[in-house]
Amino acid sequence: MRRTAALLVAALVAGAAAGQEKAGPYVPSPTAIVDEMLALAGVRAGDFVIDLGSGDGRIVITAAERYGARGLGVDIDPALVALATDNARRAGVADRVRFVEGDLFAAAVGEASVVTVYLLPHSATRLAAKLRQELPAGARIVSHDYALAPWPEDRAVRMEVPEKVAISGSARTVLYLYVVPARVGGDWVLELPAGVARGPVRLIARDEPFRAAADAVVGGRRIALGDFAVSGTAVAFTLPAAGAGRLRLEGRVAGDGMEGEIAGRPGVTWRARRIR
Repeated sequence: MRRTAALLVAALVAGAAAGQEKAGPYVPSPTAIVDEMLALAGVRAGDFVIDLGSGDGRIVITAAERYGARGLGVDIDPALVALATDNARRAGVADRVRFVEGDLFAAAVGEASVVTVYLLPHSATRLAAKLRQELPAGARIVSHDYALAPWPEDRAVRMEVPEKVAISGSARTVLYLYVVPARVGGDWVLELPAGVARGPVRLIARDEPFRAAADAVVGGRRIALGDFAVSGTAVAFTLPAAGAGRLRLEGRVAGDGMEGEIAGRPGVTWRARRIR
């Protein structure tokens, strides 16, 4: 069985379009993994799912069948694009999904709310910067087996899938979830309830290549916020409080504004506005 799978992969690789880079061999994901990838991404009816390296189309077809999502598959192999298109027609979802031949590294992904990938490690790493730059805040990415290094994942799910043994020799499977963060770089002024902080607070935030970072200026003193985190539009960080305590601020980003509540203090809110 392993020999048959290896011969199939070799034949598909050999048949790839000349002059284009092969990001990985065609290895169809078992149904259990497809189901878990879509569940991990939280796919719903309003989503537009793009599968980069779509093979026989099973991920976007399942997203359309089960959740009512729209989908696009991109694959370098025209034979697989034709197969996926036929599979979508047979499944009755050809009006919601389509498949195109192309280089996944050049694919336009800006309209996607969910992206799925199953690539070789070097290809996953190469794709990370493109996805972070082009996808909107809150878009979810699920990568099968290989992390989008050096981007730290928001969550990882580990599972054993016996059907993979015939494909890769191991049942081990890891799915990595990434949620594209809102862009928060700039100078922010925080509005806090009187008496909870050690003075006026400014936030100096930076959109670094694979994470957000920030310093706070509290009462004229600049402090690095080691726990500053942005996931989609959610933001959280900790500030020194008046006295010897700490303030945990949790909220949402919307354009040039942030707002939320102070953890452990129900009803006590905070706001921030970007001034440059």
